[in-house]
Amino acid sequence: MFIKRGINNNVSFVVDDKGKELIVTGRGIAFGKHVGDEVDESKIEYYFPVLPQEISSAMAKLLVNIPIEYYAIANDIVDKAKSKLKQELNQSLIVALTDHIYRAVEQAKKGIKISNPLILDIKRIYPQEFEVGLFGIKLIRNMTGCILAEDEAATIALHVVNSELENKGDFNGYRVVEIVHWVTNYVFDYFKIDFAEKADPLYYQRFDTHVRFFAQRILDNDYKENDVNSSLLVVLSDKQYQREKDCVNSLSAEFAQKFGITIYQEERAYLVLHIHNMLKNIISKEK
Repeated sequence: MFIKRGINNNVSFVVDDKGKELIVTGRGIAFGKHVGDEVDESKIEYYFPVLPQEISSAMAKLLVNIPIEYYAIANDIVDKAKSKLKQELNQSLIVALTDHIYRAVEQAKKGIKISNPLILDIKRIYPQEFEVGLFGIKLIRNMTGCILAEDEAATIALHVVNSELENKGDFNGYRVVEIVHWVTNYVFDYFKIDFAEKADPLYYQRFDTHVRFFAQRILDNDYKENDVNSSLLVVLSDKQYQREKDCVNSLSAEFAQKFGITIYQEERAYLVLHIHNMLKNIISKEK
C-alpha cells in the first residue's frame, strides 16, 4: 500500500495492493511521507472508500480542518439510510453530513442550541428518514460524547430526504415540509383546533396526505388549473361549508402572497372537504 496524496499528517489517499483507492486515517500515518511511499499499515485506524473525484476533493478540503471521526459518523449514517430506505443516495450526502455534524457538535459544546421548527412535520412526513436521524444522534453521542436534541435528528433526516430527491432529479425536500407546515398550521390557527390531536387519525391523515401531495405537485411543476367537476362546484357553493370556505379562501390569499402560487378552485374544494370531514368527526366525538 502506497501514498497517492496526503491530506494532513493523519489522513491520506492511498492505493492498496490490488490497485484500489482508499482514504486511510491514523495518528501520524502520513507524517514525513511523500507520494509513492509505503504506508505503515499498523498505524491505520479507519479505511474509507474513495468517492467520485469532485466529492473526494470536497471531502479532502473538509478533512484538513475536521477530525476524521466525523467522516466515520457520516459514513455510518449514510450506510444506515441506504439499508433502511433500500435505495441509493446522492454521494454528496456524506460530505454534507460530515460538515453539518461537526458544526452541530461544535455549537453544542459552546452551549448553542439550534431548534428545528419543522421537527413535528418532518417526523410525520418522513418517518423512516427521521429514524435514520435518531440513529445519527445516538451514534454522535457514542463517538463524541455530545448529546444532541431530536431537533438535530430532524435536520439529519432532511439531509437524507434532499439526497433522495437529488438522486431523482427532484426539488428540495425542505420546501415540501415548509409548505405542509404552513398550510396545516394555518388551518389549526384559523379554527384554534389541533386537528392532529382532536380528529381521528384516519381523517387527519387524509388531510395531511392531500396537502403533502399538493406540495409535491407544486415542486414537481405538475400543478395546474383543471376543469372543476360539478360535484366539486357544489362544495364551493353549498352554505353548509361556509366556515371551511372562509378558511380556505383566506388561506389561499395568504398562500399566494407568501409562495407566489395560486390555489385553484379544484384544490380549494378538496381542502374544504377535508377540513369539513375533520370538523364533523370532532363534533360527533364530543356529543
